[in-house]
Amino acid sequence: MDFKQRFLTAMNHEEPDRVPVMGCIAEPATSNHILGRPPADMAGMVRNPETRSMVRDIINSGWTELVYGNFSDALEAAIKLGFDANWTTYTQMEAFEDPRVEDGLLCHDICGRVWELTGTEDGNIVVNYIDGRCHTEEEWDAWDGTRKSVLDEFARNTAEHHKKLVAAYGDRIYPVGYTSMSIFESTWQCMGFVNFTRYLYQKPDFVKKVIDSQTDFYLRYLDAVMECGGEVVIGGDDLGQKTGPIMRPEVIEELFGESYRRVSELVHSRNRKLLWHSCGNIYAFLDKFVEWGFDGLFTLEPTAGMELGKVREQVGHKLVLVGNLDVSYLLVRGTREEVEEAVKQSVKAAAPGGGYILSPSHSHTAVDPARLEWMIEAAHRYGKYPVG
Repeated sequence: MDFKQRFLTAMNHEEPDRVPVMGCIAEPATSNHILGRPPADMAGMVRNPETRSMVRDIINSGWTELVYGNFSDALEAAIKLGFDANWTTYTQMEAFEDPRVEDGLLCHDICGRVWELTGTEDGNIVVNYIDGRCHTEEEWDAWDGTRKSVLDEFARNTAEHHKKLVAAYGDRIYPVGYTSMSIFESTWQCMGFVNFTRYLYQKPDFVKKVIDSQTDFYLRYLDAVMECGGEVVIGGDDLGQKTGPIMRPEVIEELFGESYRRVSELVHSRNRKLLWHSCGNIYAFLDKFVEWGFDGLFTLEPTAGMELGKVREQVGHKLVLVGNLDVSYLLVRGTREEVEEAVKQSVKAAAPGGGYILSPSHSHTAVDPARLEWMIEAAHRYGKYPVG
């Protein structure tokens, strides 16, 4: 089998020749390391007041090219390591110099969120969510009105981005488009979690208006990603934290259940399958994911207590399972023996009968490419079907 047949066979809950391995490479630090390239000192330029405005101008005038170059490198790196698939995404940011940020820039995204862009001492760029742009209903109405004027351009850029990646790399790896801007997160993050929970009681009609707008945006975003023609798309919303759900599942159902059903219906109407990315301890949502129509679950964060065997026992083959390789210790500084053992345990717990794709549980700049390579080698060695 080739990489695509292997990936799609697993997505059909059938047994391929071996367990497919999917990458989450997205950070330039990881790609540069794998490809043997010296890092561009963008982080140093961000920290330096004399060059910070240059970074701002590069982001604002050449964002589309920056994102394409980043994921072009990510796919090249994933191919070099031997992954069968790797996620790709398109987002949209506008950068500003702001006195609230002493050592970096502020970025606004197309979902109404504010991000801090800074550089670390080891030269890596870090982007962290810090606030929303719409703390009041009046601010939301004014901002959402301006967003509508750029949605056509955003959808075109998203579609073109993923089409170009598939055309350039689709004969060597399976790029899986990821709609990384979500519905639940974008709803609360555009106003802040304290405001969100307060408005649930004080202004429920306002919250519903935001959810409806973010859902409509997400469906447009998802449709654009699917224009690349891939049979599988990744959606997502982080509904869990380390110890359990961020909000009670019945509240999420009441507020967002219909949105998630619309997402699944759109994907299935295009004859695609939907992998759903959600961090945290999400046992309480597993049955909901099935009910909402998702085809698979991606992340399965081990440091939040997610165990593949327990998940498989709860959902059976109603969901394809993807991930579960720890990125807090195992793929950062674990030994080769620890990496191999984790791969063997994952294969044993979830691979029989198909429907399992081995993957890191997430990505960040400290994930070690050598350990990713150990993971892939172990998957090739221990993931052959029939698995023992």
